[in-house]
Amino acid sequence: MTHRIELYLGNRIYSGWKELSVTRSLEEIAGQFTLGVTVTGGDSPLVSEAGMACKLEINGQRVITGYVDTMDTDVDSKNRTITLTGRDKTGDLVDCTAIHVRGQWRDVTLATIARDVCQPFGVEVIWQIELPAAAAKFRVWQIEPGETVFDMLSRAARHRGVLITSNAQGDLVFTTASKNRAGTLILGPDGSDKDASGTRMLSVKTHQSWAERFSLFRVKGGCSGGGLWGETQTASQATSVYVDVADPDITRYRPTIIIADDNFTKAKGNARGSWEQKRSMAHATTAIATVQDWFNPQGKLWSPNQLVTVRARAAGFPERDLLITTVTFNLTQEGGTVTELELMPREGFEEPAQPDAKFYDGVWR
Repeated sequence: MTHRIELYLGNRIYSGWKELSVTRSLEEIAGQFTLGVTVTGGDSPLVSEAGMACKLEINGQRVITGYVDTMDTDVDSKNRTITLTGRDKTGDLVDCTAIHVRGQWRDVTLATIARDVCQPFGVEVIWQIELPAAAAKFRVWQIEPGETVFDMLSRAARHRGVLITSNAQGDLVFTTASKNRAGTLILGPDGSDKDASGTRMLSVKTHQSWAERFSLFRVKGGCSGGGLWGETQTASQATSVYVDVADPDITRYRPTIIIADDNFTKAKGNARGSWEQKRSMAHATTAIATVQDWFNPQGKLWSPNQLVTVRARAAGFPERDLLITTVTFNLTQEGGTVTELELMPREGFEEPAQPDAKFYDGVWR
């Protein structure tokens, strides 16, 4: 298949790129790209500079809408090598501090908070969630001093049990782990997989680790002492309020303590502990599959947040459903066009909603 890579800068379109890397991830709120080309001294130079708005398309399908972050030029007596890097518009949310006129909201939804802080950056907010609990209003929500937009929204998203990412149009997207399927990945042609149908993997790397897994997740936080708003807790209460969540797969004693980001109930502590346990499990059981070309069997570019069935007995996956969490499109002169798909268990992205803080007497153990 012929691949047409087009970078839009101002009113110009640049093609003929010899090297490309584009990454989109369910765990990141900004897709990123690197483009490279070598031209002879007589060729027209690229009219670009850091900070320019850009759009990147592959065969007419948008993959990036944002800005050029860096432009590097390497010139010798014959050639000029140009390398551009950039990100979606949402990259500014990662770098920049969250500023709001009051720094605090009352009785508003997560979507409203997001639109308020994203509007100055020219970033649209897309809400893809139908669960009513996700749209529940925060009684009070406050920006922590110096907190970036991304950090603040990630904290709020965790309380509503949703994922925060971006799309190829540079919008901020609130979503949940998808059940949509993108097909089957097969490791072959040798062995028992040779007759199976699906997308052939050129290779697959697997990763299993206990390094960041724990047998016990202790979520610690404070609650006010008397059960009424505004009452204070004793020093003993402040240090003894906690909730324990166990990981049954970890058979030796490996505890960790998580400090809650605000006051919490027992239910809220359980939700946070469960989230931490599932997320550590997902990141400790990963696979990176490399496939030829950039397009799935439906003729669309591979994209994150889709399920695939992995059949790779030699890699320890006789047949298992995994979620595509990260997609990287690569073009090199040596390797041609390939896609790397990072895969993790979907369970690690089922975000448990954390209820708003309430204040109670007592200690949870």
